[in-house]
Amino acid sequence: MFMQGFEKILEHIKSESEKECRDIAVEANKESARIIDLYSQNEQEAYWNCVKSGSLEIEKRAAMLTSLAEDQSGKLIDKVKQDALDDVLTLAAKKLSALPSKNYNQLLKKLGVEQGCKPEYLVEQYRDELAPSVISALFD
Repeated sequence: MFMQGFEKILEHIKSESEKECRDIAVEANKESARIIDLYSQNEQEAYWNCVKSGSLEIEKRAAMLTSLAEDQSGKLIDKVKQDALDDVLTLAAKKLSALPSKNYNQLLKKLGVEQGCKPEYLVEQYRDELAPSVISALFD
C-alpha cells in the first residue's frame, strides 16, 4: 500500500511537472515571439534609417555632381564662344588688313559714325592702337 501511495505521488508530481513544463514552454514561446517581433521592428527601423541616410547622401552627391557639371559646361560654352569670337576677329583682321589703306580708313570712319561714336571718342579710347593714318582718316 505504501508503494501504491508512493507511485500515485510520483505520478502526480510527474503530471504536475509536465503541466508546468508545458506552461513554461508556452510562456517561453510567447516571450520568444515578443522578442523576435521587437528585434524585427528594430531591424526594420534600422533598415529604413540606412535607406534614408543613403538617399540623403545620394541627393547630396547628385547636387554636387550637377553643380560640377554645370560649372564645367559653362566653362566649355565660354571657351567655345571665345574661340568663335577669336576666329571671327582673326578673319575680320585678315579682311581689314587686305583692304587698301584708303578703303580701310573710310571703313573705320563709317563704322565709328554708324555706331554713334564721335571720332574724338575713338581717338581718345584707342589712341595707342590706331595708326596715325587711321586717326587722320577719322577727321577727314
